[in-house]
Amino acid sequence: MNESRSPLYNLVLVFLSIYVLSALVVESFFISDPEVKRVLQFIDLIVCVIFLSDFFYCLLKAESKKRYLKWGWIDFVSSIPAIDPLRWGRISKLVRIIRYLRAIKSIKILISSLHASKYETLSLCIFLIVFVSFTLSSAFILEFERHYDSSIDTAEAALWWAFLNIMNAKASINQALSAEGVFMTTILNKVGLILFAYFNSMLIAWLVVQKQQQVKNQDVVVNEEAS
Repeated sequence: MNESRSPLYNLVLVFLSIYVLSALVVESFFISDPEVKRVLQFIDLIVCVIFLSDFFYCLLKAESKKRYLKWGWIDFVSSIPAIDPLRWGRISKLVRIIRYLRAIKSIKILISSLHASKYETLSLCIFLIVFVSFTLSSAFILEFERHYDSSIDTAEAALWWAFLNIMNAKASINQALSAEGVFMTTILNKVGLILFAYFNSMLIAWLVVQKQQQVKNQDVVVNEEAS
């Protein structure tokens, strides 16, 4: 585990590890609809890309690549999508990340790190809200629309419906017909507005920082000329 990484980044990996393990259990024992399974498998593919990127990042940063690969190969193999038995190897990633978090001196330090970087805290919250909303909506909409003459009847249609609702692209959306689907549409629209506000705030903050830096540089030049 790369000790220099932000605890918040590791918390995201913990969340994703818990998600993929939970999704694997649900998909294996509780879901019979092949389209819902395809939705979960598609999202699993996205998470696998994140895990593989993390694996190669840690490998490049490791002081001893041989030592890292002693256990890191489990992370690599378990991050390969569409091989169900290998996906259980993600328990190793979860245990190792939690072990790192527990190595932090105390929960107080972790809480202080959340307060110390409001940008990272906000980004983490937005990520969790968008990810959970998108995942659950994409899976549940197929179940809700099953008994209606709805065009949202495939994994691709469900994923596209959820994405467009988050983007608030009203003109291009296949409208949900069930009451539950309409409610989920409203939720996704609100999540999209939160995401839009987040990006706006980040852009404004960046512009403010650039302006402050520009003013600071101008003051330095003026002081140098005056001296």
